[in-house]
Amino acid sequence: MKRILSHSGFTLLEVLIVVGIFAITAAIAVPGIMNWLPDYRLKGAARDLYSNMQKARSEAVKRNTNVGISFNTVVFPVTGGGYTVFIDNGKGGGTAGDAVRHSDEDVLFQVEMPPSCSLVETNFTGDATGYNSRGLPLGNRVGHVEIRNVKPSWYGIFLSNSGYPDVKRSTNGEDYE
Repeated sequence: MKRILSHSGFTLLEVLIVVGIFAITAAIAVPGIMNWLPDYRLKGAARDLYSNMQKARSEAVKRNTNVGISFNTVVFPVTGGGYTVFIDNGKGGGTAGDAVRHSDEDVLFQVEMPPSCSLVETNFTGDATGYNSRGLPLGNRVGHVEIRNVKPSWYGIFLSNSGYPDVKRSTNGEDYE
């Protein structure tokens, strides 16, 4: 019985055609991804802030204490800013429930804004808010915080009297949807 050997593989021309198709596809896709990335980061930062406000509220109820959120804003076009979530129990000589972190009050977590995002404004008294042990805003500190990117796009996280945060988007920093 005679065996027939088969030589399979790709020719150099076939490999070059496939590499050329990948290069053309990448050349078309990369600019779109680069335009999409700042909005993706901004939306992610807004979702994270919303989630962390919910987490702070849960921690206040779970621990039966006050939890403060202190915001660090920047002036646009500087990117950055962030916020600190802490146990606002007055430890170390401070006043409990004042939404001001004193040196001995425990930090639950601290968050910096991602690249190309800026935490630009809050209208909370003293740039801080938080929750009491019932999950309501500390000292009735309701309001909102704004984050933006270079596109320009804005997200506002609004805190209601019930303590529930709400995320809204804007294209001009004034009219939120």
